[in-house]
Amino acid sequence: MNEHSPEMLKAKSCYGHLGGTLGNRLFSRLLELGWFERDAGKATVFSLTELGKRELRRLNVDIYKRR
Repeated sequence: MNEHSPEMLKAKSCYGHLGGTLGNRLFSRLLELGWFERDAGKATVFSLTELGKRELRRLNVDIYKRR
């Protein structure tokens, strides 16, 4: 697969976060895994679950550290 093939996922950085196709697919997968959940009836507000906190800690991601 080369950089111009249709299979290549597009990613971009937007205000310091991962966006594009890659960012969307990654977040969708984290939702499927139960690491995040939608806040009660809000279309664009999500919360990190206890499972997500544990798994991110296991990956050495400090969710409390600011950039």
